[in-house]
Amino acid sequence: MKLRNLVFSSLFSILIVIGSYISIPFPFTPVPLTLQLFFVLLSGVMLGPYFGFLSVLMYEILGILGFPVFAGGQADLSALLGPTGGYLLGFLIAPVVIGSLNRKNKKLLIFGIILAILEIHLLGITYLSFNLKISLSKAFLIGSLPFLPLDFVKGIFVYLFSAASIKLLHFSSLS
Repeated sequence: MKLRNLVFSSLFSILIVIGSYISIPFPFTPVPLTLQLFFVLLSGVMLGPYFGFLSVLMYEILGILGFPVFAGGQADLSALLGPTGGYLLGFLIAPVVIGSLNRKNKKLLIFGIILAILEIHLLGITYLSFNLKISLSKAFLIGSLPFLPLDFVKGIFVYLFSAASIKLLHFSSLS
């Protein structure tokens, strides 16, 4: 493993932590609006499936170890077992989805971003429904519907940012 790959994975872990601190809670849902998703998606594009996954895994291990890195300064297993645990699980899978599709064919990047957002929401609302003992439709209404439009906007920015940074910095995926 190259040191460069580990450094970039660590950098993205830090960016995800920063994204979790940019958090807006809503009174109607336990799910806050954060910038984590932006950096999770970007890690899949910029680092590829393996190192994107590693960056999210390092972020989540920090939280499990007790560092207040999850949204709202939460820490430890309670965040993973709480209402937003499904979204955190989805964060692990998203870079793999994006990075794998992008590696297969660069034209699949936008599809990979959309698929990753939908995958995060699907896991998030499924676990939210289970955790709060509410119907899937109610979980969708409070845990996905208010966030989907903004998450797709974040996805567009990920696409634009990654295209621009790859051209400007001659940065190629670490995959």
